Amino acid sequence: MARLRWRISHRPPLPIGSALFLTGDHRAWSSDPGGWTFDPAGELTSEHPHGTLLSVKIRARHPDGTVTEEGDAWGGRAAPHRHVVTGDANLDLHVAGWQDASEGRGRPARSAPPREETALDAPWGAQPLRLWWPAGHDGPLPLLILHDGQNAFDETPTFAGESWDAAGAAQALADAGHPVRIAALPVNHDRNRRYVPFPFELNGHDSGADEYADWIGGTLLPHLHARFGPVPAQDTALAGSSFGGLITAYAGLRDPGTYGTLGVFSPVVWPADHAFLRWMTGRGDPHARVWVDMGDHEGAP
Repeated sequence: MARLRWRISHRPPLPIGSALFLTGDHRAWSSDPGGWTFDPAGELTSEHPHGTLLSVKIRARHPDGTVTEEGDAWGGRAAPHRHVVTGDANLDLHVAGWQDASEGRGRPARSAPPREETALDAPWGAQPLRLWWPAGHDGPLPLLILHDGQNAFDETPTFAGESWDAAGAAQALADAGHPVRIAALPVNHDRNRRYVPFPFELNGHDSGADEYADWIGGTLLPHLHARFGPVPAQDTALAGSSFGGLITAYAGLRDPGTYGTLGVFSPVVWPADHAFLRWMTGRGDPHARVWVDMGDHEGAP
Protein backbone atom coordinates (compact mmCIF):
# COMPACT_ATOMS: atom_id res chain seq x y z
CA MET A 1 0.00 0.00 0.00
CA ALA A 2 1.11 3.56 -0.73
CA ARG A 3 0.45 6.51 1.52
CA LEU A 4 -0.83 9.66 -0.21
CA ARG A 5 -0.96 13.08 1.39
CA TRP A 6 -3.52 15.31 -0.32
CA ARG A 7 -3.33 19.06 0.10
CA ILE A 8 -5.75 21.67 -1.22
CA SER A 9 -3.46 24.28 -2.71
CA HIS A 10 -6.21 26.66 -3.81
CA ARG A 11 -9.97 26.92 -3.45
CA PRO A 12 -12.52 29.69 -3.97
CA PRO A 13 -14.63 30.85 -0.98
CA LEU A 14 -17.47 28.75 0.43
CA PRO A 15 -20.22 29.34 2.99
CA ILE A 16 -18.93 29.38 6.56
CA GLY A 17 -19.13 25.94 8.14
CA SER A 18 -18.74 23.96 4.89
CA ALA A 19 -16.73 20.74 5.21
CA LEU A 20 -14.46 19.72 2.34
CA PHE A 21 -14.04 16.04 1.52
CA LEU A 22 -12.49 13.83 -1.15
CA THR A 23 -14.53 11.55 -3.38
CA GLY A 24 -13.71 9.55 -6.49
CA ASP A 25 -13.95 6.23 -8.25
CA HIS A 26 -12.13 4.58 -5.34
CA ARG A 27 -15.28 5.15 -3.25
CA ALA A 28 -17.93 5.06 -6.00
CA TRP A 29 -18.14 8.88 -6.00
CA SER A 30 -19.92 8.87 -2.67
CA SER A 31 -21.16 12.17 -1.22
CA ASP A 32 -20.75 10.86 2.32
CA PRO A 33 -17.77 12.75 3.80
CA GLY A 34 -17.21 10.16 6.53
CA GLY A 35 -13.52 9.27 6.78
CA TRP A 36 -12.53 11.48 3.85
CA THR A 37 -12.82 15.01 5.26
CA PHE A 38 -9.92 17.44 4.93
CA ASP A 39 -8.58 18.94 8.14
CA PRO A 40 -8.73 22.71 8.76
CA ALA A 41 -5.37 23.11 7.02
CA GLY A 42 -6.79 21.46 3.89
CA GLU A 43 -4.91 18.19 4.23
CA LEU A 44 -5.96 14.52 4.11
CA THR A 45 -3.99 11.25 4.17
CA SER A 46 -5.12 8.01 2.53
CA GLU A 47 -3.70 4.62 1.53
CA HIS A 48 -4.13 2.89 -1.84
CA PRO A 49 -2.73 -0.20 -3.61
CA HIS A 50 0.22 0.28 -5.94
CA GLY A 51 -0.83 0.55 -9.59
CA THR A 52 -4.22 2.10 -8.86
CA LEU A 53 -5.42 4.86 -11.19
CA LEU A 54 -7.24 7.36 -8.99
CA SER A 55 -9.78 9.84 -10.32
CA VAL A 56 -10.83 12.20 -7.55
CA LYS A 57 -12.67 15.45 -6.90
CA ILE A 58 -13.32 17.67 -3.93
CA ARG A 59 -16.85 18.22 -2.71
CA ALA A 60 -18.19 20.50 0.00
CA ARG A 61 -21.00 19.65 2.38
CA HIS A 62 -22.69 22.81 3.57
CA PRO A 63 -24.34 23.44 6.97
CA ASP A 64 -27.79 22.89 5.40
CA GLY A 65 -26.75 19.41 4.20
CA THR A 66 -26.43 20.25 0.50
CA VAL A 67 -23.30 19.20 -1.40
CA THR A 68 -21.41 21.18 -4.04
CA GLU A 69 -18.77 19.64 -6.28
CA GLU A 70 -15.69 21.44 -7.50
CA GLY A 71 -15.96 22.83 -11.00
CA ASP A 72 -14.17 25.09 -13.40
CA ALA A 73 -13.81 28.87 -13.22
CA TRP A 74 -17.12 29.30 -15.07
CA GLY A 75 -19.30 27.20 -12.78
CA GLY A 76 -19.30 24.13 -15.01
CA ARG A 77 -18.03 20.62 -14.41
CA ALA A 78 -14.29 20.11 -14.13
CA ALA A 79 -12.22 17.12 -15.13
CA PRO A 80 -11.19 14.94 -12.18
CA HIS A 81 -7.71 15.00 -10.69
CA ARG A 82 -5.92 11.79 -11.77
CA HIS A 83 -2.99 10.01 -10.20
CA VAL A 84 -1.37 6.63 -10.82
CA VAL A 85 -0.24 5.20 -7.47
CA THR A 86 3.40 4.19 -7.71
CA GLY A 87 4.46 4.91 -4.14
CA ASP A 88 4.10 7.40 -1.32
CA ALA A 89 3.42 10.89 -2.63
CA ASN A 90 2.36 14.43 -1.73
CA LEU A 91 -0.36 15.70 -4.06
CA ASP A 92 -1.62 19.26 -4.48
CA LEU A 93 -5.23 19.80 -5.54
CA HIS A 94 -6.08 23.11 -7.20
CA VAL A 95 -9.81 23.90 -7.15
CA ALA A 96 -10.60 26.40 -9.89
CA GLY A 97 -14.23 26.97 -8.90
CA TRP A 98 -17.50 25.43 -7.74
CA GLN A 99 -20.32 24.17 -9.91
CA ASP A 100 -23.32 26.48 -9.97
CA ALA A 101 -26.50 27.16 -11.95
CA SER A 102 -24.56 28.72 -14.83
CA GLU A 103 -23.30 25.21 -15.76
CA GLY A 104 -20.26 26.69 -17.49
CA ARG A 105 -22.18 28.60 -20.15
CA GLY A 106 -19.64 31.43 -20.04
CA ARG A 107 -16.71 29.10 -20.72
CA PRO A 108 -14.69 30.17 -23.79
CA ALA A 109 -14.94 27.68 -26.63
CA ARG A 110 -11.76 25.97 -27.83
CA SER A 111 -13.43 23.66 -30.35
CA ALA A 112 -15.85 24.23 -33.20
CA PRO A 113 -19.59 24.08 -32.42
CA PRO A 114 -22.05 21.97 -34.42
CA ARG A 115 -23.37 23.44 -37.66
CA GLU A 116 -26.96 22.96 -36.54
CA GLU A 117 -28.89 22.02 -33.40
CA THR A 118 -32.45 20.75 -33.42
CA ALA A 119 -34.64 18.16 -31.66
CA LEU A 120 -36.69 15.16 -32.72
CA ASP A 121 -39.67 13.60 -30.99
CA ALA A 122 -38.82 10.49 -28.98
CA PRO A 123 -40.73 8.31 -26.51
CA TRP A 124 -38.84 10.00 -23.65
CA GLY A 125 -39.51 13.55 -24.92
CA ALA A 126 -37.65 15.89 -27.25
CA GLN A 127 -34.29 14.34 -28.18
CA PRO A 128 -31.64 16.97 -29.02
CA LEU A 129 -29.74 16.43 -32.24
CA ARG A 130 -26.46 18.20 -33.03
CA LEU A 131 -25.36 18.09 -36.67
CA TRP A 132 -22.10 18.90 -38.43
CA TRP A 133 -20.93 18.48 -42.00
CA PRO A 134 -18.10 20.07 -43.97
CA ALA A 135 -18.89 23.17 -45.98
CA GLY A 136 -19.76 22.46 -49.60
CA HIS A 137 -21.04 18.94 -48.87
CA ASP A 138 -24.81 19.25 -48.57
CA GLY A 139 -25.89 15.96 -50.14
CA PRO A 140 -25.54 12.37 -48.93
CA LEU A 141 -22.37 11.67 -46.96
CA PRO A 142 -21.10 8.77 -44.86
CA LEU A 143 -22.82 9.13 -41.50
CA LEU A 144 -21.34 8.94 -38.00
CA ILE A 145 -23.83 8.76 -35.12
CA LEU A 146 -22.29 9.66 -31.75
CA HIS A 147 -23.72 8.99 -28.33
CA ASP A 148 -23.01 11.51 -25.52
CA GLY A 149 -23.45 14.27 -28.07
CA GLN A 150 -23.09 16.92 -25.35
CA ASN A 151 -19.36 16.10 -25.39
CA ALA A 152 -18.87 15.99 -29.15
CA PHE A 153 -18.23 19.58 -30.21
CA ASP A 154 -17.69 22.79 -28.23
CA GLU A 155 -16.89 22.64 -24.51
CA THR A 156 -19.87 24.58 -23.11
CA PRO A 157 -22.32 21.66 -22.70
CA THR A 158 -19.72 18.99 -21.98
CA PHE A 159 -19.64 16.69 -18.99
CA ALA A 160 -16.29 17.90 -17.65
CA GLY A 161 -15.24 20.91 -19.68
CA GLU A 162 -13.44 18.90 -22.37
CA SER A 163 -14.86 18.09 -25.79
CA TRP A 164 -13.98 15.47 -28.38
CA ASP A 165 -13.52 18.23 -31.01
CA ALA A 166 -15.45 16.03 -33.42
CA ALA A 167 -15.79 18.88 -35.94
CA GLY A 168 -12.04 19.47 -35.94
CA ALA A 169 -11.32 15.79 -36.53
CA ALA A 170 -13.98 15.51 -39.22
CA GLN A 171 -12.72 18.63 -40.97
CA ALA A 172 -9.26 17.07 -41.13
CA LEU A 173 -10.83 13.99 -42.74
CA ALA A 174 -12.72 16.18 -45.21
CA ASP A 175 -9.52 18.02 -46.10
CA ALA A 176 -7.96 14.63 -46.82
CA GLY A 177 -10.82 13.72 -49.14
CA HIS A 178 -13.02 11.79 -46.71
CA PRO A 179 -16.01 14.00 -45.80
CA VAL A 180 -18.48 12.71 -43.22
CA ARG A 181 -21.68 13.95 -41.61
CA ILE A 182 -21.92 13.75 -37.81
CA ALA A 183 -25.19 13.32 -35.91
CA ALA A 184 -24.50 13.65 -32.18
CA LEU A 185 -27.15 12.72 -29.61
CA PRO A 186 -26.84 14.49 -26.25
CA VAL A 187 -28.09 12.69 -23.17
CA ASN A 188 -29.02 13.94 -19.70
CA HIS A 189 -29.32 12.38 -16.26
CA ASP A 190 -31.17 9.45 -17.92
CA ARG A 191 -27.89 8.20 -19.41
CA ASN A 192 -27.67 5.04 -17.28
CA ARG A 193 -31.14 3.99 -18.39
CA ARG A 194 -30.74 4.94 -22.04
CA TYR A 195 -27.35 3.30 -22.59
CA VAL A 196 -27.25 0.22 -20.36
CA PRO A 197 -29.31 -2.61 -21.89
CA PHE A 198 -29.72 -4.57 -18.66
CA PRO A 199 -31.47 -3.70 -15.39
CA PHE A 200 -29.00 -2.71 -12.65
CA GLU A 201 -28.73 -0.35 -9.72
CA LEU A 202 -27.85 2.84 -11.61
CA ASN A 203 -30.81 2.63 -13.99
CA GLY A 204 -33.26 1.71 -11.25
CA HIS A 205 -33.51 -1.82 -12.70
CA ASP A 206 -35.42 -0.32 -15.65
CA SER A 207 -33.41 -0.32 -18.89
CA GLY A 208 -34.46 1.92 -21.77
CA ALA A 209 -31.72 0.82 -24.15
CA ASP A 210 -33.99 -1.13 -26.50
CA GLU A 211 -36.30 1.86 -26.76
CA TYR A 212 -33.30 4.05 -27.59
CA ALA A 213 -31.90 1.64 -30.18
CA ASP A 214 -35.36 1.30 -31.76
CA TRP A 215 -35.59 5.09 -31.99
CA ILE A 216 -32.23 5.42 -33.73
CA GLY A 217 -33.23 2.86 -36.37
CA GLY A 218 -36.89 3.86 -36.66
CA THR A 219 -36.79 7.66 -36.32
CA LEU A 220 -33.30 9.15 -36.50
CA LEU A 221 -32.03 7.29 -39.56
CA PRO A 222 -35.23 7.86 -41.63
CA HIS A 223 -35.15 11.56 -40.67
CA LEU A 224 -31.54 11.98 -41.79
CA HIS A 225 -32.11 9.99 -44.98
CA ALA A 226 -35.17 12.07 -45.87
CA ARG A 227 -33.32 15.34 -45.32
CA PHE A 228 -29.87 14.65 -46.69
CA GLY A 229 -30.36 11.63 -48.92
CA PRO A 230 -30.14 7.89 -48.24
CA VAL A 231 -26.93 6.46 -46.82
CA PRO A 232 -26.28 2.69 -47.13
CA ALA A 233 -25.58 0.68 -44.00
CA GLN A 234 -21.94 0.17 -44.97
CA ASP A 235 -21.46 3.95 -44.81
CA THR A 236 -23.25 4.36 -41.47
CA ALA A 237 -21.23 4.25 -38.25
CA LEU A 238 -22.34 4.19 -34.61
CA ALA A 239 -19.85 5.12 -31.89
CA GLY A 240 -19.54 5.98 -28.21
CA SER A 241 -17.37 5.60 -25.14
CA SER A 242 -17.95 4.07 -21.70
CA PHE A 243 -21.70 3.41 -21.44
CA GLY A 244 -21.86 4.85 -24.97
CA GLY A 245 -19.50 2.09 -26.05
CA LEU A 246 -21.77 -0.47 -24.44
CA ILE A 247 -24.92 0.73 -26.23
CA THR A 248 -22.96 0.89 -29.50
CA ALA A 249 -21.93 -2.76 -29.25
CA TYR A 250 -25.39 -3.79 -28.07
CA ALA A 251 -27.28 -1.97 -30.84
CA GLY A 252 -24.87 -3.19 -33.50
CA LEU A 253 -25.15 -6.83 -32.45
CA ARG A 254 -28.88 -6.58 -31.81
CA ASP A 255 -29.60 -5.13 -35.27
CA PRO A 256 -27.04 -6.66 -37.67
CA GLY A 257 -26.99 -5.03 -41.07
CA THR A 258 -27.94 -1.59 -39.75
CA TYR A 259 -24.43 -0.19 -39.23
CA GLY A 260 -21.31 -0.77 -41.27
CA THR A 261 -18.93 0.37 -38.52
CA LEU A 262 -19.10 0.21 -34.73
CA GLY A 263 -16.76 2.38 -32.64
CA VAL A 264 -16.68 0.78 -29.20
CA PHE A 265 -14.42 2.87 -26.96
CA SER A 266 -13.74 1.79 -23.36
CA PRO A 267 -17.03 -0.11 -23.13
CA VAL A 268 -18.44 -0.59 -19.64
CA VAL A 269 -19.46 -4.24 -19.53
CA TRP A 270 -19.74 -4.84 -15.78
CA PRO A 271 -23.43 -3.83 -15.17
CA ALA A 272 -25.71 -6.64 -14.01
CA ASP A 273 -22.77 -8.93 -13.29
CA HIS A 274 -21.32 -8.62 -16.81
CA ALA A 275 -24.64 -9.50 -18.44
CA PHE A 276 -23.50 -8.12 -21.80
CA LEU A 277 -20.73 -10.71 -22.12
CA ARG A 278 -23.29 -13.49 -21.70
CA TRP A 279 -25.83 -11.80 -23.99
CA MET A 280 -23.35 -11.36 -26.87
CA THR A 281 -22.46 -15.06 -27.03
CA GLY A 282 -23.30 -16.33 -30.50
CA ARG A 283 -24.21 -12.88 -31.85
CA GLY A 284 -22.36 -11.04 -34.57
CA ASP A 285 -22.56 -9.04 -37.76
CA PRO A 286 -20.17 -10.42 -40.39
CA HIS A 287 -20.62 -7.33 -42.56
CA ALA A 288 -19.73 -4.73 -39.90
CA ARG A 289 -16.29 -3.42 -39.02
CA VAL A 290 -15.77 -3.13 -35.26
CA TRP A 291 -13.16 -1.03 -33.50
CA VAL A 292 -12.71 -1.81 -29.79
CA ASP A 293 -10.16 -0.12 -27.55
CA MET A 294 -9.63 0.48 -23.87
CA GLY A 295 -7.05 2.32 -21.80
CA ASP A 296 -4.49 0.42 -19.75
CA HIS A 297 -5.58 2.14 -16.52
CA GLU A 298 -9.31 1.46 -16.63
CA GLY A 299 -10.99 1.63 -13.24
CA ALA A 300 -12.46 -1.38 -11.47
CA PRO A 301 -16.28 -1.67 -11.36
